[in-house]
Amino acid sequence: MFFKRLTVGPLGTNCYLAGDKDNLLVIDPGADAGEIIKEIEKSGCTARYIVLTHCHIDHYGAAKEIKEKTKSLVLISEKEKDNYLNDAITLSSYFGSSKGKPAPDMLLKEGEKIVSGEYEFKVIETPGHTSGGICLLCGNILFSGDTLFYESIGRTDFPTGDFDVLLKNVREKIFTLPPETEVYPGHGGKTTVGHEMENNTFF
Repeated sequence: MFFKRLTVGPLGTNCYLAGDKDNLLVIDPGADAGEIIKEIEKSGCTARYIVLTHCHIDHYGAAKEIKEKTKSLVLISEKEKDNYLNDAITLSSYFGSSKGKPAPDMLLKEGEKIVSGEYEFKVIETPGHTSGGICLLCGNILFSGDTLFYESIGRTDFPTGDFDVLLKNVREKIFTLPPETEVYPGHGGKTTVGHEMENNTFF
């Protein structure tokens, strides 16, 4: 698997390039479109999908420019679409104006798989940080968006957030994965499911 993490924007959002080189996923391109595009071109990969784990601007801010450059498809959860189209919920007024956002090309559902060559990225619905947030599971790697961080969880005081729902989804959908599953969050460093089960003070 081709894998690259870029930390972009003023909020230090992790943008991941992952999957088959001819069918690459660009996960949460929150800012710095030029840097992300340069890295894609440098790698020799072909971006096919831009996948947004949730609707906040620090996770989609560079999507429009990347889509225009690479002709890739924008994917978001069907339960997050209305949030994504609502600027009051995307927090664009708090974290700087966006250069526009591309309309979603595909809407994702629980259990659906995004195929990237020999790799499959399974959609896991994990609302809580927002009402339609998702994680992506590929083998023993979980891209957790802003659901789960190293020894922490995503904020739930933004519009559509729900603390109890977030905890429930982490317990039932993430902590049921093998302990060795590597977790790559939307901000900060990586962790594992086992480490969070033992050390995350929210649980």
